[in-house]
Amino acid sequence: MKKILWDEALSIGDPVLDGEHRQLIALLNRLIDLIDESPDVEQVHQILDQLELLAAIHNRHEEEASAHADVKFSQAQQREHHLFRAAIIEARSQLKPDDPGSSLIDVTESLVTLFISHIIDQDLDLAPLLSQNEVREHSLAEHLTRRFQQISLVRGLEMLVVISLLPMLVFAGMIMHQAWQTASQADDVALLASFSERVGDLAHELQKERGLSAGFLTSDDVAYQISLGLQRKQSDQELAQFSSSVATQTQGDRLSVLSRLAVVTAKHMEELGRIRQEVDQRRLKPENSFDLFTRLITELTELSTQVATLSRQAGASELFQANAILIQFGEMAGRERAVSAAGFGRGMFTPQEYRHLIALTSEQKSLRRQLRFFLNEAAWVEWQQKYDSSEIAEYQRISDYALEQGSGYGVVSLDSFTWFKVATVRINLIRDFQQQLTQNLLNEMYRQRGESTALFMVTVFGGGGMVLLIGYVALQLARSIRLPIMSLTQGMRGLTAGDKSVRIPYSMRKDELGDMVSAYETFRRKLIRTDMLSMGEERGPLEATRHALVLKRRTAEGEVYKKLASIDSLTGVFNRREFMTLAKKEVSKVQRKLDHLAVMLLDIDHFKRINDSYGHSEGDRVLKIVAQSITAALREADILGRIGGEEFAVLLPSTDIDSATKTAERVRSAIEGLHIQVGDEEIQVTISIGISEYCAEEGQIDPAMVRADRALYQAKHAGRNQVCYQQVA
Repeated sequence: MKKILWDEALSIGDPVLDGEHRQLIALLNRLIDLIDESPDVEQVHQILDQLELLAAIHNRHEEEASAHADVKFSQAQQREHHLFRAAIIEARSQLKPDDPGSSLIDVTESLVTLFISHIIDQDLDLAPLLSQNEVREHSLAEHLTRRFQQISLVRGLEMLVVISLLPMLVFAGMIMHQAWQTASQADDVALLASFSERVGDLAHELQKERGLSAGFLTSDDVAYQISLGLQRKQSDQELAQFSSSVATQTQGDRLSVLSRLAVVTAKHMEELGRIRQEVDQRRLKPENSFDLFTRLITELTELSTQVATLSRQAGASELFQANAILIQFGEMAGRERAVSAAGFGRGMFTPQEYRHLIALTSEQKSLRRQLRFFLNEAAWVEWQQKYDSSEIAEYQRISDYALEQGSGYGVVSLDSFTWFKVATVRINLIRDFQQQLTQNLLNEMYRQRGESTALFMVTVFGGGGMVLLIGYVALQLARSIRLPIMSLTQGMRGLTAGDKSVRIPYSMRKDELGDMVSAYETFRRKLIRTDMLSMGEERGPLEATRHALVLKRRTAEGEVYKKLASIDSLTGVFNRREFMTLAKKEVSKVQRKLDHLAVMLLDIDHFKRINDSYGHSEGDRVLKIVAQSITAALREADILGRIGGEEFAVLLPSTDIDSATKTAERVRSAIEGLHIQVGDEEIQVTISIGISEYCAEEGQIDPAMVRADRALYQAKHAGRNQVCYQQVA
């Protein structure tokens, strides 16, 4: 038995465990040495005791080293340790005190097999665990590396694809969120602008109605009455649109504060009918009518101011502030128009009206200065151009005249309706500019909304398409890595199982995986070459073939020799020795199955005459022909043998005496009918046959053979060419 040699490939990286492995190998080698030395039993027991002690220490060290392993690994390791210790205990009981050398071979072979299997199948799996224990989690990178090592390659590649796409998805989500937010803000601003425009339109119409109502109450001019009727229709139309806009506002909650204010204002507008009725009946004083209309208009202007505070965009907020200032500016101008219309209609200004005019003029100047801060340069230039027109100059001339004449509370000689038209032109100019600002704001919001929507759609479809494309390419890249590794795994498992037919179609790759596939293919071909060039330890294929042919030839020769030893060389039937061997087997069958067995003895009549007359060669030919004829007349199960010169014997299995007699008569008739050409003559031969049946109580075939021989003797003396039988006594 060969000794165990330590190979560094068996090292697991722990000096203590590797040293114990070497000590265990040394003890096993001592047992191997004792096999050829006629060992003493006590000496073997000492080595087994040392082996058991060292194995216990070594097993404890291994279990401590594998404390961080999973439960399945630890359980398998403990089973291996238990089996090795149990094998040592069993080895003691198997030792034979009188001949320890013979039993030591089996004992040592069992221990060596268990030890080598333990190192290769268990301890080498412990090496990666020991390597991980040396590298503790000192950093996040090491921690992540250890965690990722617990993930399969396929899952790792899928995670890599997702992680690589995650920043793009987050960035696309941020763009989409920003675009959606911008579009939503643009919608809010557009909604506010539309609502503000509706508020301004209604306030403007009510301002005109307020001025006409004041003129109607202070003047008998029919033009006021006609214009007031037409203006009320305009006001009603704007009021209906405002109420519809309020109903729309209340459907959402984005502008809930503004919606509640608008609902309250819409309810206050219901007072407009009562005010109109009292104006028509001239039951209101001009100043009372003015105050009632002003209160309604003030609520509307407060809505425009509230709109400016609700806007979330800086640029839009400034435009809304400018819009609110223009609405207030128009309201102040409308009040001035109403107060002056009352004074011109009366022909003089009351002290209260004059003070009111002074306050309104001052307020308008203040609003113009405030407007400058909320308009950009282009809008301010455009405003200046509009405000420096001839219509404004005419208004300014009449306004200055009213202030000059009203200071002394004297008579003013100016048609009230003329003033109303001039003041209305100025108010319309303010209103037009305010509408232009609102429309510009709406256009800007529509543009921003369109751009944001386009950006959102481009991000959704473009970014989504890009993510799908990158994801598809990344998955294919991961697949190109996964498939070769899976093929390599399958191929290596096949080589382990002895299957060398697995080919891996990735050897043309120019990367590390291609190198791995090439290494696998080289290893596979070397294994195939080794199998082709070696059969056993020192025998090549030709030598093996030669050995097989020699073995086959010798086997065939053995069969020939065996056949020659059992066959009569002249007749081709069984010789006496083989016949008696077969007879014993048939006797055993009869005793086992309680069946019948008959025996025939046959002798050629006057055969000596044939030899004497024609020679021994012709006599031998006659023997062959007779043997062939007897064989042809028998069954396949019957056994024919030549037991003497011209004497034959036949065993008839499963045949009683009556059936045997019929068979004998068939054989006798067949021989009698032969015409044998001997030299120039044709002769006939006959045979005499004696029959007997085997008796199971006799145990052997010999008594039956004796009875058959006696029957044959009777047939000879009865004249030959006869069949006689003798029964059991």
